[in-house]
Amino acid sequence: MPDLRNPFLGVHFTVRADGRIKIGPTAIPALWRENYGGWANFSAGELMEVLFREAGLMISANFDFKKLAFEELQKCSRHRLVELAAQLASGVNPSHYVQWGEPGIRAQLFDIETRKLEMDFVIEGDARSTHVLNAVSPGWTCAFPFATHVIDCLVAQANGN
Repeated sequence: MPDLRNPFLGVHFTVRADGRIKIGPTAIPALWRENYGGWANFSAGELMEVLFREAGLMISANFDFKKLAFEELQKCSRHRLVELAAQLASGVNPSHYVQWGEPGIRAQLFDIETRKLEMDFVIEGDARSTHVLNAVSPGWTCAFPFATHVIDCLVAQANGN
C-alpha cells in the first residue's frame, strides 16, 4: 500500500490488459509538459519554469517538499523502484523488470497562491464547457460514481448553486 499521507505518490502495481504486471505509476516529476521519453519534445522555457517552481517549493513550501522530492527522485533508479516494489508484494523478481516501460504523465495541480498541492479533483467550467482538472487517477475518472458527481455539479451550476 502506498504511503497514505501522500496517496498520489509511492510505488504501485498495475495489471495490464494483457495480464502482465508493471510497477507504476509513480510520481517522478516531468521536467517539461511532453516529457515522455528522453529529450524528445524538450522545451527550455518549460524546463526553466519547472525548475523555478521546484526551487520555490524547496525554499518555502508549507509541506515537507524536500523529503518528498528526495524520495521521488530515488525512483529514477530502476533498481530502487523494484526494491521498493518488493517491499509491497512477495515474489517480486528484479530480473523481471530489466527495462523501463512507457511513461505516462499525470498532472498534479499545484496552487501557486496557497503553495499547496491539490489533493482532489477540481471541476471548473461555464455554460459552454466543463473541465475536470487534477485527474490524478485515470481509473477513478471513468467510474460511474464520479460521472454522477460531475453531473450533479453541472446541474447545481445550471441552477445557480
